[in-house]
Amino acid sequence: LFTIFTVVSVYTLVQDYSRHQRMSNLESQVKWLSDQNDHLRNQVNRQRTEKKELISNAVNHLNERSIQIESLLQQVGVEVAADDGVAEQEGSGGPYIEAGAGNLDDALFYSGQLLDLACQVPLGCPTEGYLSSSFGRRRDPFNGHMAFHSGIDIAHFTGTKVFATASGTVVSCGVVSGYGKMVKIKHNDRFSTVYGHLQKIYLKPGTKVARGDAIGTMGNTGRSTGPHLHYEIHDNGHAINPYSLTFLNR
Repeated sequence: LFTIFTVVSVYTLVQDYSRHQRMSNLESQVKWLSDQNDHLRNQVNRQRTEKKELISNAVNHLNERSIQIESLLQQVGVEVAADDGVAEQEGSGGPYIEAGAGNLDDALFYSGQLLDLACQVPLGCPTEGYLSSSFGRRRDPFNGHMAFHSGIDIAHFTGTKVFATASGTVVSCGVVSGYGKMVKIKHNDRFSTVYGHLQKIYLKPGTKVARGDAIGTMGNTGRSTGPHLHYEIHDNGHAINPYSLTFLNR
């Protein structure tokens, strides 16, 4: 009996020691995992904070850029719609969510819309040279009678390259009475531009162009007294004064 009791006691002690060791190991593992979990949680929170800051900075930069583009467009007489044109009626509602307030998707979408619009608005000078004739009433250089000049004339050397002032599609090109060799580009539903008295034409109808693409060279074709570019901007089909959109820094 003594031997059996001794064996049982020793076995129990060994089991208790082994169980204690396993518990100690388990506690150590739990503590290590808890520390790792806290470390990962801190990393996630830090990354979330950094992400929020990055998104906030990106939204602020996009909004600043959008304001600059809006201001530029308004300075040259292009109004930017403040809404989508859909009037609210009875039977509408929903939770209030402030539009564009810190929302990266909204800021990207609106900035993209403004950039698309800006790309389609004729901006900048289409060629090198100096303003030789203004828009509006003037004396005709051939007969001296008062006449309406539907664009501006920019004079320089024959062969000077002429560039598109906005993205769009060439709708016509060739010899036109009074204009000589002429290119007309439609930029959107609102704007189109005309380039007259060209020496050479690089494009053909249907060609897609971007702002800054060469469309031809300055010449003295058509009803012209010397080498120059006759440049027109049409807004909804009506010729407008191109000066403020052409000479932006003057």
